[in-house]
Amino acid sequence: MTPSRVWHDPKEVPGNLAPGVVTIGNFDGVHRGHRRVIDSLVSYAKDRGLVPRALTFHPHPRHVMTGSEQPMLITDYEDRNALVCAAGVADLLDVHFTLDFAQLTAENFVREYLVELLGARAVVLGKDSRFGRRNEGDFHTMVDLGKKYAFDVISVEELDADIEGQAGEGERISSTLIRESLLSGDTVEAARMLGRWHSVCDTVRHGFKRGRELGFPTANFSAHPSGAVPIDGVYAGYFSVVDGDRFLERVPATISVGTNPTFEEGPAYRIVETYVLGSHEYELYDRQVQVEFVERLRPTLAFDGIEALVEQMHRDVAVTRSTLAAHGDPCA
Repeated sequence: MTPSRVWHDPKEVPGNLAPGVVTIGNFDGVHRGHRRVIDSLVSYAKDRGLVPRALTFHPHPRHVMTGSEQPMLITDYEDRNALVCAAGVADLLDVHFTLDFAQLTAENFVREYLVELLGARAVVLGKDSRFGRRNEGDFHTMVDLGKKYAFDVISVEELDADIEGQAGEGERISSTLIRESLLSGDTVEAARMLGRWHSVCDTVRHGFKRGRELGFPTANFSAHPSGAVPIDGVYAGYFSVVDGDRFLERVPATISVGTNPTFEEGPAYRIVETYVLGSHEYELYDRQVQVEFVERLRPTLAFDGIEALVEQMHRDVAVTRSTLAAHGDPCA
């Protein structure tokens, strides 16, 4: 398969691109709803001999328009782009969203970016999509512009979260719902909407080494790993060592999120600490790793002493094993 092309500036896009099918969106989390749009894009392109393309944005438009760090990003931009490309998109333009860019009218955005830059012969989007200055453009606007600039518009109905009867009737899959699940610690529900276990990545840092002294050496993340960190607590999950675009090893793990309230001397920020179940052959310090959150086992607790903490850690490891066995591993 030919590697996807990712452009971070319109000036990087080659001239005279082959005709394509384009979709637009933030794609935060690249969840099952996004995948339905991308699958439709790729299928339509294949059937008509066109190139599947996507246009996305960084930073998140709401961050720019409001000056707030909200919403919390489920995936960082690099991981988001990689997931979109892995889903079958051949070319991706990741536009730097600025206040000036936000002033583009709906028509100018479509003409300059979709038609002239990305060679759109068709556009795939959801019925609730908005674009252009003050979100003036909607699905019907795109249909009208398609008639003017000679491209087709294909709608993708929203994917219900009522999958296999597990959620409320009529509920939608959305990045907002996934964020809410992560912030409540319901990583199982988040995974159901994502179509995979939620993960975060970082470089392993040196910590206080208390885990090693207690017989539970942990790999510590920084204060700002890539990806949304769920609510404090202890989780069952998986740990992977990353080497470029591949995983060297993926093993069960017990993951702690919090500030270590049992110890007076602790980090001033929330930290992700991972105890790997079983042995591994890699020196982890300064290595890029990924943790996947399967299920929250318990909240963060403060213990009266080291002995009580160690006893609980043994229980956490045992429950991690049984929890992972009960869920099965869709990536195995």
